[in-house]
Amino acid sequence: MPLTGLQIFKLLPNTNCRKCGYPTCLAFAMKLAAGRESLEKCPDASPEARAALGAASAPPIRGVTIGRGERAVTVGEETVFFRHEKTFVRRPGLFRILDPRGLSAAECGALLNDWLGVSIARAGETFRVDGVAIVEAPGAPEAASAAARRGFPVAVLAATPEGAASIAEPIKDQRPLIVPPAGAAPAAYFALAARLGVPLVVAGADLAGLASAAAAASSAGVGDILLEPPGADLRSLHHSLSAIRRGALDRVHPGLGHPVFLRAGRGEFEKAVLGITKFASVLAIEDHGGETWLPLWTLRQNIYTDPQKPLQMEPGVYPLGEPDSRSPLLMTTNFSLTYFIVSTEVEASGVAAHLAVVDAEGLSVLTAWSAGKLSGDRVAKSLRQTGAVDRVSHRTLIIPGYASPISGELEDAMGDGWRVIVGPQEASDIAPFFRDVWEPMRAR
Repeated sequence: MPLTGLQIFKLLPNTNCRKCGYPTCLAFAMKLAAGRESLEKCPDASPEARAALGAASAPPIRGVTIGRGERAVTVGEETVFFRHEKTFVRRPGLFRILDPRGLSAAECGALLNDWLGVSIARAGETFRVDGVAIVEAPGAPEAASAAARRGFPVAVLAATPEGAASIAEPIKDQRPLIVPPAGAAPAAYFALAARLGVPLVVAGADLAGLASAAAAASSAGVGDILLEPPGADLRSLHHSLSAIRRGALDRVHPGLGHPVFLRAGRGEFEKAVLGITKFASVLAIEDHGGETWLPLWTLRQNIYTDPQKPLQMEPGVYPLGEPDSRSPLLMTTNFSLTYFIVSTEVEASGVAAHLAVVDAEGLSVLTAWSAGKLSGDRVAKSLRQTGAVDRVSHRTLIIPGYASPISGELEDAMGDGWRVIVGPQEASDIAPFFRDVWEPMRAR
């Protein structure tokens, strides 16, 4: 269990020297217990205290890395049950299942290239296929090698220990994940993962069996372990996922302190959703159509962000449609929800426009103005830095209705003949504003 502030206080020098920046050792101990400070700030802490605090502060769920290089997937190291307690640390890796049966090497390569080319930018994150789960079948070793060459982390969905070895051994330096079949005798897979030095998934008929299997794998020399939870239906799976996380955080059994692996077959969209929302760390998803990935990525993004930091857009100028120098220039803040609502309404209006997103620390328009984050000088500076002023020839800026108090200040800060027009307060009124205000003004 994590140490309390008083327990940590007893391990500190108790000199109140203030070298850590706090008036007393007790105040510093309370910050350590809350996870808001590092022991490194105490230069006089003894080796014994550092060892005790290091062990107590280690994440209750071990970190595991699959793959190598820029696309490597690291999971685990979680510290909370509920996102709002602090934050979730590692977003789950979404692996796409590849069954090489019936595919030539060229077809398999083309499919992998398609997956490699997937890149969708949304609210500061780039969605992409995190890894490839290779089904043990004819052509699997070649498919796994081709995926590894492209930088994909690889999971091996094994059918036999021999088949798993033939797939994993050629790419062992890329740290593939070995996933035994359901009900398989584990000893051979323990030996294979230990020999290759790669991560392994273990399973059990119930949580006690799962914890025991993980302990046995660790005793056999497997360094990195993932747990495949029991559950014949969504209800029992939900219980298993929750119980594993709670057991790991409470350090009830060391065998539960590992990331979780989950398979979602074709048509099991609900299972994938459950895995993302209830603590699965790696999901192998079978979906030949590709239509489920965008909602799953979006769901993951909405959950695996820091709740203490608003979801933000990168400040800049975003073209909506195909705007030119005579198109309207609108301004809004970088709160992602504001951006998506405004951009959706602009696109629905059929009017091509430039949308300038200014840095307001992720706050909405009215909140940013109220907090002093949306001043005329600040907006004018951002518009110049992002090049928004060079996108149009008409020198007219449309600001949100809720930002009307800064219109005069902003117009003065822009200078050089710029005119600031106060637009509607609600995004749903953008289309009528274009029709009734912008178009007649442009015609004049």
